[in-house]
Amino acid sequence: MGVSLRGSLFTISGEADNKIMEKKRPLFMLGLLCLGLLGPRSEVRAQNLSLNAQDLRIEQGADGGYHLYIRKKTGMASVLLTESTKDFTMQEDNYAYRSPLWNPVNGNEIRILEGSPIPREYQIWSLIDSTSEIHPLLGECFHIYIPYIIEYGYADTRRNGEVYVVDGTYLNIRAFSLPYGDYRGIFQDNPFILRVTQKPLEGPPAGNYMKETREAFQEIAGQGRGNLIYSSGPGDLVDKIKDILDEEIGQDLDIVLCLDTTGSMSNDIDAIRKMLTPALESMIPSFKDFRIGMLLYKDYYEEYLTKVIPFTRDFAVFQQNLNAIQVRGGRDIPEAVHEALYDAAVKFPWAGESKLIILIGDAPPHLRQRGKISKAMAYQAMSERGIRVHAIILPQ
Repeated sequence: MGVSLRGSLFTISGEADNKIMEKKRPLFMLGLLCLGLLGPRSEVRAQNLSLNAQDLRIEQGADGGYHLYIRKKTGMASVLLTESTKDFTMQEDNYAYRSPLWNPVNGNEIRILEGSPIPREYQIWSLIDSTSEIHPLLGECFHIYIPYIIEYGYADTRRNGEVYVVDGTYLNIRAFSLPYGDYRGIFQDNPFILRVTQKPLEGPPAGNYMKETREAFQEIAGQGRGNLIYSSGPGDLVDKIKDILDEEIGQDLDIVLCLDTTGSMSNDIDAIRKMLTPALESMIPSFKDFRIGMLLYKDYYEEYLTKVIPFTRDFAVFQQNLNAIQVRGGRDIPEAVHEALYDAAVKFPWAGESKLIILIGDAPPHLRQRGKISKAMAYQAMSERGIRVHAIILPQ
């Protein structure tokens, strides 16, 4: 592959990308994210291949990734997501990103390489679009589905691996004058940084439970010999907790509330703060003994990963602890769920004849282990101590 730089125009011989397919809009649009512009390296004058933040919209989907919409400009025939930008010294390969699995947005798109389409039997699902659609805010645009984990390089290349798409991930949008990312025309790099901010849900939830959260919470409840419980939000969350405790009437009960305290949980934590203590106080006479604690969790590089609020029988103390919770942060979608379950199991002096964790959150655990605590370690810690786990899932 030969590359030459002509003034402000990139040209390349014998490479291209191509895809054709029927577009489908994602079923759920959960939250607007924003891309921070780094700025393209050069200005293309023959075609308008430059992009800025106002030309983009990225939306979290309940289908396991992000939906990126890119305004189509005059002379722009296709877009491709790649690593950073092209190495001008030609010492480093520069790879296009691809999805590990077929998806209905870009899975049928054609990518041309060395002058020919990549054969479909190779199952290389590049993050590329040549087929525009209409977006209500951007008008005519390209649409790329970005799963949370994307791949680059191949087994027989010097560099290959995965990228976990989170807050701070670099994404280069390479815009082409020809369809299918065909390098026989001209192209321009437009590098951006993904910036993610969680916000509480506004308006009715309409059943927007993330697929990954449903699957992960179902597995957690199954491993913990408990139930997966769907809450519609602040209006019924405390009632769901009461329903769980009704099953424990007459027991000597230790209970830990395992709470996601990132920004998207603001309204839900407010409901717990206002309504949970009176509800628990009304139930206490039905138990032989009752201790309650909390395990608060956020994520890596946040204010804290997990925080232990010790067992107490004093509901004035419990209410003070609730009032002190700071709900903020959450720079990407997955949270430290497995780490929270592990710490809830090992950092409390469990003694009750009935031991119970109630996990409450709206986001899944990380798809790949990030720190020292694995999913298996969390499950083992719960099992060894005879702790049952119910998981309450909230809409995103």
